[in-house]
Amino acid sequence: MGSPFEISAYPGGSRAGASALETAVLTAYAEVERVENLLTDFRDSPLNALNASAGGAPVAVTPELFDLIDFSLGICRQAGGAFDITFGAVGLLWREAFRTEVPPAEAAIAKALRLVDHSKVEMNHAACAIRLPEKGMRIGLGSIGKGYGVDRACRVLADLGVESFCVNGAGDLRVSSSPSAPRPWRVAVKNPFSGDDRAAGFMELKRGALVTSGDYARYFIHRGKKYHHIIDARTGGVREDIASVTVLASTAALANSYTISAMALGPEEGAEFLHRRRDASGVIIASSGAVINCNLKTAEYIGVPSYAADKS
Repeated sequence: MGSPFEISAYPGGSRAGASALETAVLTAYAEVERVENLLTDFRDSPLNALNASAGGAPVAVTPELFDLIDFSLGICRQAGGAFDITFGAVGLLWREAFRTEVPPAEAAIAKALRLVDHSKVEMNHAACAIRLPEKGMRIGLGSIGKGYGVDRACRVLADLGVESFCVNGAGDLRVSSSPSAPRPWRVAVKNPFSGDDRAAGFMELKRGALVTSGDYARYFIHRGKKYHHIIDARTGGVREDIASVTVLASTAALANSYTISAMALGPEEGAEFLHRRRDASGVIIASSGAVINCNLKTAEYIGVPSYAADKS
């Protein structure tokens, strides 16, 4: 998935003994690889076979791929199209921009945006088939696929009897603790204005998913302007008013898609979006340094600092 994955597992309280942990972890890594092979759009895959059929007949897909796309379309609707899995045509422009470090031309973005509209995706539940009605339409699941891979790895670990673990897919985390665990997992949230690994705060949780998206992980500078990798699918461009979003939810796929949605929406709309979620909470850090708490309990978020020093 173009990202480092790290799995930590502990034998205490688990049905799996210490000798079985390595096997469980290796099996979980294999599951992440399986998910990547299903969802990648960088090479041949079931997802790219669907994309290649755009403008043609419906394509029968596996129930797993159908359900994930169906779930993702629901997030698209909730986010008002700022998060849109049919952004693929625009995504290809930005993929090239990151190679050349030159942003796409406005005319090219405008042309590609004609192919971005999640409401046009035709889902045939009875046949487990999907149709992309316009030639050139592309679905990209990078905004949810990594979180889904984390969730699938967690499912493997749990099924193999591991109760205390942390799966970290480049910042998309999901954790679980056995009842006998001595303490919760303590996860640092990166300060987006710091060039090092200093934390903006910490969250403690026994189980669940925690995902942070920010403008600092992947970006380039062109003529003094930062271009990061999270695209507002409504405009085909990137926002300059939001630095990071952290979301706490039951699954990494949910948290992953919500962080991307809020980043694309910006501080105000993103905060409204998260406040409406009954299944998640989060915190937004605006480019100004303002911190917006979105349903997050103070016990979950520890020591939110002032960002004035770092921004100066």
